[in-house]
Amino acid sequence: MVGYQGGSTYDLYLRAFGRHAQKHLPGNPTIIIQNMPGAGALTATIYLANVAAKDGSVIGILNPANLIEPLINPETTKFDPRGFNWIGSLSEEHTSCGFWAKDITTLDDLKKREISIGSTGPTAGSSVEARLVAGMLGLNFRVVEGYRGLAEVRLAAARGEVDGHCALFMSVLKSEQATAWQAGQIKVPIQIGLKGHPLFAGVPNLYDLVDEPNKQLLRLLIGQWSYARPLALPPGTPADRVEAWRKAFEATVKDPEYQADMAKARLDVTLTPGTAIAPIVEQMMQTPAPVIERARALIKGK
Repeated sequence: MVGYQGGSTYDLYLRAFGRHAQKHLPGNPTIIIQNMPGAGALTATIYLANVAAKDGSVIGILNPANLIEPLINPETTKFDPRGFNWIGSLSEEHTSCGFWAKDITTLDDLKKREISIGSTGPTAGSSVEARLVAGMLGLNFRVVEGYRGLAEVRLAAARGEVDGHCALFMSVLKSEQATAWQAGQIKVPIQIGLKGHPLFAGVPNLYDLVDEPNKQLLRLLIGQWSYARPLALPPGTPADRVEAWRKAFEATVKDPEYQADMAKARLDVTLTPGTAIAPIVEQMMQTPAPVIERARALIKGK
């Protein structure tokens, strides 16, 4: 199960995994991909937590950004991310703000004028990250919302309707936008990660530019990209089924045929075992209340 429509990066990752995982699972079952789009994949996350069969027959690829929802909206979001049985993550991710405007190349350029930032909506990552960068660095960002997707934002930026957008993932720059990035049509003057990315050498990293209270906020809002495409089984799934999936996961990501498919699609594979994800989620759930309040205000645009 994937919480996005066909053709999304999450969908591509899951379909490639499913094709090869079948031969590594006991009994070689047929894997069927079900798309359940809605609320930025939160609908699928809640379904997996509360409704899906707990016998090992249903597995989901989650957007880890949704795991903070019980902290941000506890009155309406009823699931505990600590209950998921984590199988592993297929990749890491690294985010940034990218610009098509010809006069924006460096961080100093962002300080010279009002910058128009395209976004899909007020609570979308493209808006939240824009508010993070602008608020922490004192930049004048005007967020233009209402685009149907970030692909549409990128077309608007190429036409000059907006200057660029935040929540620009490295996976996008290395795949569908590789030609434009390599040609210098897309410039990345600020990266956003708990550590810098090697391909952004020399690009300032927001985490390195701010004080400890802001670092705490970034750890809550950005830290999940260290396990960007995690697979999980519902809470209550029997331990033997969880173990079978974990073994199949490890065998699949090491499968030369799977790796060849991913290389052809220009999609990175970075194995994070499920046992490594659980402590990160637990730490997230222990975030101090003042940091959660700041995150809630930022996400809600207040």
